[in-house]
Amino acid sequence: MTLAKPIDQHKREGTYRPDRHSDRLLLSPTELTEPDWSTVIGDGPGADKVKADASDIWSRIVPALSAATRITDAQREVVVSFCTAQARMWEAERFISRDGLLVVGANGVLVKNPATTVVNTYAGILRAARVELGLSPSAAARITVTALSEGDETDDLWD
Repeated sequence: MTLAKPIDQHKREGTYRPDRHSDRLLLSPTELTEPDWSTVIGDGPGADKVKADASDIWSRIVPALSAATRITDAQREVVVSFCTAQARMWEAERFISRDGLLVVGANGVLVKNPATTVVNTYAGILRAARVELGLSPSAAARITVTALSEGDETDDLWD
């Protein structure tokens, strides 16, 4: 799958056509604001660690995303979902590390740790979010980022 070039790149290259390129959503770049993780994650057993993990993930990926993809605050929910899913996955992995892959079920028989199902669920969410955000190596390779040339004027770019 090839991602489309940004409209600005088409304009610079002289390949812009209003009939093909004008229907794209164009949002002006803004700084992403970190959410209050207490409202996203809530307060429960282990929530403080999950909130700290989500905040750490946010602080590591948002600067890179902002610089590379010009993501906007209007699109931040996918980043929030990514951070929350990764933090929850780590929480489930901690449960698996503590209790093991197999646990004693209600009837006394060894069963798969329910946390493995949680890991699989969040792995799917993370896989989709990585593609959306360009965070996997293959997704990042498909993103076309164009730097403004030295002579390009940016005063009216987002007017």
